[in-house]
Amino acid sequence: MKNTGTEILRKFAGRGAVLIGLLLIIAFCAVPAVSAGTVTGDATQLWQFSKNTNFIDTDISQDDTFVVTAGVTPYIYLLSSNGNLVWEAETDGAASGVSVSNGGMYTAVGTKKGSLYLFDRNGAVLWKVTLGDVVYDAALSSGGTYLAAGSDDGCVYLYKNSGELIWKKKINGNIYAVGISDDGSIIAVGKREFDVSAYDLQGNRLWSYKTPEQVLDVDVSPDGSRIVAGCSDGRIFVFDREGSMLWSYDVKRAVNGVSASLYGNYIAAGSDDLCTHVLSDKTRGEVLRVPSFSKVRGAALTTTGTNLAAASDDGTLKYYALPISYTPAPEATTAPSPNQPAVPVTTEYAAIDVTSMPQGALIYVDNAYKGTTPGIITDVSAGAHTVTVSLDGYNAYSTQVNLAAGTTTTVSATLAPITKSSPVTIVTVISAAIAALFIIAVGRRD
Repeated sequence: MKNTGTEILRKFAGRGAVLIGLLLIIAFCAVPAVSAGTVTGDATQLWQFSKNTNFIDTDISQDDTFVVTAGVTPYIYLLSSNGNLVWEAETDGAASGVSVSNGGMYTAVGTKKGSLYLFDRNGAVLWKVTLGDVVYDAALSSGGTYLAAGSDDGCVYLYKNSGELIWKKKINGNIYAVGISDDGSIIAVGKREFDVSAYDLQGNRLWSYKTPEQVLDVDVSPDGSRIVAGCSDGRIFVFDREGSMLWSYDVKRAVNGVSASLYGNYIAAGSDDLCTHVLSDKTRGEVLRVPSFSKVRGAALTTTGTNLAAASDDGTLKYYALPISYTPAPEATTAPSPNQPAVPVTTEYAAIDVTSMPQGALIYVDNAYKGTTPGIITDVSAGAHTVTVSLDGYNAYSTQVNLAAGTTTTVSATLAPITKSSPVTIVTVISAAIAALFIIAVGRRD
């Protein structure tokens, strides 16, 4: 005799409850933590770091491995790109601007007490100088060789990581923001007095542009091709290296922090409107808006523009994966003559000619960012070096080279795509479990 509906339900409840409970536990454990990140609009929140403070600024190292933030309480925090706290250190007051170099080797912070700090990779103070007034911003070159700082005393400073002052430039006004290219060849300066300007490594002014309002933040794309300025009236200005204003965009509320990806393909702007706006250099408009619960004080993009850090007034630092694609550099249209040497090298140095498939990958020599493929790295000291080639969505390629002085060594990297397995979802596991138990219950006989 077949089971009646009541008997089926009774057996299903009695015999399957424990098994369902176990399967639910397994389902929750089977979902990877990162894959289940919070989705905010079209951006996926990967992690959040919170403190009882108002965060003022944030920065991501150019090799995308470390994130730094600081706020109105006298502490600075260095985190890994997966959100783990690496170290925290105490300063003499509220922070105004922060920066971190590749590999977390150097971290800088300017404070409202007028101090400029440089920390090592373990959070120990390498040196500290007092500049006499509020240090509103600090910016490290990617390898940490150079440190630029802007102060309320009307001066821009450029230091070596040893603490040696390279130059001090009195330009009058209040220096609210500084930015620097990867190699330190171009330094951007933003002033309260409606002005953004650029300087070279020797301290020579390259150009200046009058803005309609106060410049609250500036950034230089890693390759130095784009300079971005955010203003107190909500306007964002994008310049080329020579100072030509290419385009602008208005978010209507004060722009507190700006960041540019490699080649300036993407620009992030944190605003008083409780959002971080992601702009495209190609479309010259907004492509994504990431909301927050309070004013966004600092915004930082990874080199590829595919990840975003946003620091807010509510004491949260949020790290997102953005649904945008990395655009490699345009392919070269000319090639050197076969009768000419590809790279001029001296007897003291060597060169590395790096290519990859696909092109547009990031090149690192001994963990120092050197550009994108195809590229020729000159003035590399003779001896052993590690060359790493990486591109978002592909497994990194790394090799050891032993360079002889006066020669050019070729490195060719074929990058393999990262294979991503579909994560097991809770709904899938629960649905399958319930369906299986129901079939078993129906099929059972006395």
